[in-house]
Amino acid sequence: MTSKEHLRAKRETLLVVLLLLLGSIFVVYPFMDAIVLAAAVAYLLAFGHNQLNKHVKNNTLSTTIIISSLLSIISVGLYFFIENIFEIIDRMNIFVQTIEQQIINSLEPLDLPPYFIDSISEFFGQASAWVTNILLNIFTSLPYFLIQVGIFLVTAIYLYKDRKKIYSGINSVIEGLPQTEKRIINSLITSIDSIFRGVFLTQLIVAGMMGIAAAVGFYIIGLITSPIPLIPIWALFIAVFAILPIIAAFMVYAPLGAYYIVAAEPLKGGLIILYGVVVLQILPEILFRPYVGAKKLNEHPLIIFIGFITGPLVLGVKGIVLGPLLLILTKEFILNYTDLVSSQD
Repeated sequence: MTSKEHLRAKRETLLVVLLLLLGSIFVVYPFMDAIVLAAAVAYLLAFGHNQLNKHVKNNTLSTTIIISSLLSIISVGLYFFIENIFEIIDRMNIFVQTIEQQIINSLEPLDLPPYFIDSISEFFGQASAWVTNILLNIFTSLPYFLIQVGIFLVTAIYLYKDRKKIYSGINSVIEGLPQTEKRIINSLITSIDSIFRGVFLTQLIVAGMMGIAAAVGFYIIGLITSPIPLIPIWALFIAVFAILPIIAAFMVYAPLGAYYIVAAEPLKGGLIILYGVVVLQILPEILFRPYVGAKKLNEHPLIIFIGFITGPLVLGVKGIVLGPLLLILTKEFILNYTDLVSSQD
């Protein structure tokens, strides 16, 4: 076989592999959220393993601790959710009804038309039904949800546990490719590794910044009005939830602000919600995340901003990782196309 025929055979084999890969992605696409999240968590687990092993100095023990911790966190979260789902629904409905009654009572002195009051009642009724439907849908689709969790756990554990074998297998496949394709794939893998690290560091740093901002803001609001209890706990919740961009922090400060509005402290509640919207919602997405991401990924802030915003909106949970990853890879491939495909054979 001549060198040209050998090269063509390699490229035809690569084409078959790519087609099979696309077919595999099509098959597992309904569970892609779980798989992408599992890959992301496995990456974090590997980082945690390396840090832990510096102190433990035992790979087996470090692996056992990491896997046990992951299983414990998932199991405890599932237990509390399934155990308390109906109580959560009841409390949510009571909470919405209390807010509705407080608002209607505060509007009574204004002598507003009855249809306006009816519209408010209808709005809160729809809001309560919407939240209840979401929680009930999660509960009724519990078997599918548990399958997703199972796929996530098994995938994350195996990717973490067998990461060295996976790296070795990928490298052995790359070594057999033609020079041009080998250079392209090596470039992609290096870029993906760098982008993954940058995305996670960005999320963690911004989450920490938001936790600190929440603690400082709530403390100042407490000085202006009256002290807010458990500020460190609220700040921790916001920092943890902020790892998921766009709406996660809203899940903490909005109920907290609404509680104080219902509890006859409208100034405190209004300040919490206003501070949350401006400092914990808008600024992180248009300023903190693009700035930190640009520094960590060495990319233009606009690409980071678009990637982190549009990724989750278009692709769901997996878009948190895939959004910035795909945009940055596309930009790098276009800008370096000539160097990547130039033949050195």
